Amino acid sequence: MDRDFENQDLNLNDFKGPVLNENILNVFAAWIEYLLSKMYKGRRIPVRVRGNRIEVASFTDALVNEKRYMDYIKKYGLDNPMTYSQKAKLDVAIKRFEREAKIAWPIRN
Repeated sequence: MDRDFENQDLNLNDFKGPVLNENILNVFAAWIEYLLSKMYKGRRIPVRVRGNRIEVASFTDALVNEKRYMDYIKKYGLDNPMTYSQKAKLDVAIKRFEREAKIAWPIRN
């Protein structure tokens, strides 16, 4: 990844606005990619997420469920009922984030 977000703040308010263009969604997707890569490496995540408490909680929930879904795909494969169950949990977490934060989740599986 060519972006380095270490020790920076992820402010969810930066991704809100009357006009969301592709560049803004690409930056948000890069943040998520960076955070997931840190989670997979088992390292401390040197990023502070800003926004209101509900937005941050729903963002964290969606991010954790995104990682779990990827883990289930790797462990069980795409056609396993456990993977389908985790995909449903991910979809709920993403919808909750989009509803609370009013920001589109840039990753679609």
